[in-house]
Amino acid sequence: MYGPGYNPMMPPMGGPMPVYGRQPIIREKARGYGIDPNEYSRITECAAGVYQRGERPYSTNCANAIKRMLGGDWVVVCYPEQRPYDFALTTVKGGDFMTFTVDNVLFQVCRLK
Repeated sequence: MYGPGYNPMMPPMGGPMPVYGRQPIIREKARGYGIDPNEYSRITECAAGVYQRGERPYSTNCANAIKRMLGGDWVVVCYPEQRPYDFALTTVKGGDFMTFTVDNVLFQVCRLK
């Protein structure tokens, strides 16, 4: 049924290995008033799913997942939580952002208007 070299633990086309098992730990760091609880829940769901499936780059795959789920245009920046960062967008209206971690990966998400 399956060809030589088939490994059910490897995703098709030799992509990243998915993370099976435990749920990642999500911690909110900051959320603007423009992100309602439903959007927050869906955005973190997208990020956790991308992270668990090992879909790199996280930023691109998370932004696309959020766009499919909520519509609109999004900027997502991801990096290890302990790494210092400096990030700003002038086009973001006051409350259309959120920052959270999925395990030890920091996600910065901004809705573009």
